[in-house]
Amino acid sequence: MAGRERASESKDAVRGELQLLKCAKRLEQFSTARFRDGHGGSLSRFDVLANLQRSPAHSLPTSELAASLIASRGNITRLLDRMEADGLIVRGGHAADRRVSVVSLTDAGEDTFQRMAADHQHSMGEIFGVLGATETRQLIRLLAKIRARIELLDESGD
Repeated sequence: MAGRERASESKDAVRGELQLLKCAKRLEQFSTARFRDGHGGSLSRFDVLANLQRSPAHSLPTSELAASLIASRGNITRLLDRMEADGLIVRGGHAADRRVSVVSLTDAGEDTFQRMAADHQHSMGEIFGVLGATETRQLIRLLAKIRARIELLDESGD
C-alpha cells in the first residue's frame, strides 16, 4: 500500500508543478500586458525599478542588480540600455572600485515606478483577492517552502 501512496503523491507533485508553471506563465503574461498597455513598459522594467527603489540610495552594482532580477542575464544589458535612454536610470562607476558599474534610479524612474507599482498592486489585488488574506499568506509561505527546497536540492546536487 505504501508504494501506491508514494506513486499517488508523486503524481500529485507533478500535477502541482504543472499547475504552478502554468499559473506563473499566465501571471507573467497578464502582468506584462498590463505594464505594456498602461505604461509602455514590461515586467522586467518594473523589476529593475523595484529593485533599485528598495535599495540603499536607490543604487546597486550591476552584478548585484542582475542577480536579483527575474529577467535572464542575457537580456539585462539591452534592458538597461533602453531604460537609460528613456531616462529612468543612469549608470556610472563605483566610487571605491572603478571596475564596478553602478545602476541608479533617476527621479523620472522613481515617478514611473510609483505609477507602475500602484497599478500593479491593484491588478494583483484583483487576482489574489479570490483567495482572501489568509489564503494569500498561506500561499506565500507554501511557495517559499517549495523554493527553499529547490535551492537545497540544487545545492546538494540531489
